[in-house]
Amino acid sequence: MSKKPIIGITVAHCTEELKTFPRGFYVESICKAGGQPLLIPPVRNEEDAYEILSLMNGLVLTGGGDIAPLVLAEQPKKGIGECFPERDLGELLLAKLALQLELPVLGICRGIQVLAVAAGGKIYQDIPSEYPQALEHKQKAPRENTWHEVELLTSKLSRIVGETKIQVNSLHHQAVASLPKGFIKSAVSADGIIEGIEKSDSAFCVGVQWHPEVLSAEEHSYKLFRGFIESCIDSR
Repeated sequence: MSKKPIIGITVAHCTEELKTFPRGFYVESICKAGGQPLLIPPVRNEEDAYEILSLMNGLVLTGGGDIAPLVLAEQPKKGIGECFPERDLGELLLAKLALQLELPVLGICRGIQVLAVAAGGKIYQDIPSEYPQALEHKQKAPRENTWHEVELLTSKLSRIVGETKIQVNSLHHQAVASLPKGFIKSAVSADGIIEGIEKSDSAFCVGVQWHPEVLSAEEHSYKLFRGFIESCIDSR
């Protein structure tokens, strides 16, 4: 019997953040798609990051609190929320090394932002104050409900999902502001906010701004996770 690909899922170690951003949805989505999930708390140095990733066939960068201005090399701007710099630094180490190793990566919500920053891109610290023409991206409905439409541009993401427009949930106030070198924009909302990015020359390096792990009723969510798992099998 062939072994399932081992998928690392980043987690916080802070009790308060774990209560706010549950990880069970990610675990279930990875299992349903055919992977073997393994939770990764924040790493502290490159050596630890390498040892962890050497065990993995793929990496999921999960949602959570804001990315600290400290790790962005910026001053804090109006609207910045609660930050956990230790988690930021650990996830950036993992993301940078995963990119170097060409390990399949799926970034979700905060994870798309971590992926962008790790590769040299920029983010909005707070959409309402920095991009005032934007839609309301912190939905006023439970996360299991969709909130707005996104357009899928020609990309690996659109090929996996098989659609050009989908309904997604929205639970963020930070977002990718400028793409890293070598990445393309793969999804946008009606206001122009980047909702998806991917590395052009990778087997699978995709970030999405919504939370597909809780949209179990949406076929596009399963297709995304299944496409990720298939790339992890192929990369072994």
